[in-house]
Amino acid sequence: MDLTRLRHIVAVARNRSFSRAAEEEGITQPALSRSIAAFERRHGVTLFDRGRGGVHPTPAGLHVIDRANKLLAAAGDLERSLKRYPGGEAGRVAFGLGPLLASLFLPRLSTAMLRAYPGLQIFTLTRPPTQLVTELLNDQIEMIIGNNWNLGRVPGTELERLGGLKIATMVRAGHPLTRAGTVTLADLEDYPVASAVELQAGTIAAAGAFVCDNFHVLRETVLASDCVWMSSPVFLVEDLRGGRMAELSVSGLAQADSDICLVFKRGRTLSPATIAAAAEIRAMLLEAGSDPKQSDNTPPSNGRPLERD
Repeated sequence: MDLTRLRHIVAVARNRSFSRAAEEEGITQPALSRSIAAFERRHGVTLFDRGRGGVHPTPAGLHVIDRANKLLAAAGDLERSLKRYPGGEAGRVAFGLGPLLASLFLPRLSTAMLRAYPGLQIFTLTRPPTQLVTELLNDQIEMIIGNNWNLGRVPGTELERLGGLKIATMVRAGHPLTRAGTVTLADLEDYPVASAVELQAGTIAAAGAFVCDNFHVLRETVLASDCVWMSSPVFLVEDLRGGRMAELSVSGLAQADSDICLVFKRGRTLSPATIAAAAEIRAMLLEAGSDPKQSDNTPPSNGRPLERD
């Protein structure tokens, strides 16, 4: 298969126009038409119907376009891998983080990555991890750093557990609930909820809720209101030490740990920069006092995650 001709076919299908496809590919329209005609002659098929309404794929064309997209994606994956590895260099790395981990670790992580890989371009997306899976499977990002309970088991992914962060019920200092030594779940229902993710169906929030995936905005809101917030004391350590925030003891509510993991696309060989990022996140979790799930602190061997989902 001639990948150039496959690109031409996909370009025509995407643009529904030979002229626009030719402009996109940087060739003349006659040259593009000859390329596709040569493919049609060789394989005895007609790929496109041409009419006043534009260009439309035939059934055979739809079949070829589907397979061509997959072949071109595989070829692009190979090319990107080859560009990343010579000399251990990586020109571009892209990953997504959940809101809590982005607030906790992203500034330090990006600094460490840029120091280790001069000239590296780092692209990040900060969203709830479940909203990053599509980007991961479509190769827009190379890994997700997030909470395992948000991700569950996603087909087509590989997962490496790193450790856990304590999650506790937090309120501002002087909140009415701080007057009692221990509060109940029923007590919490009288106050609005602050959350980084949309509340699950069936969750009681009669007093209202504020949902925002920016932990710094959530912090400011909780400090200025009576919101109750499930958050990590690690993120609020300075507020707790300074007496601005308080951790509630809630009867009937077991201590929750956020299980931190890295998620990769199954079968993908990781770039050196991604392996370095995984090691840096692991080190930061240990420094933050997490409960590591791994028996050692080595990065994924041979550029591959340690556990499959």
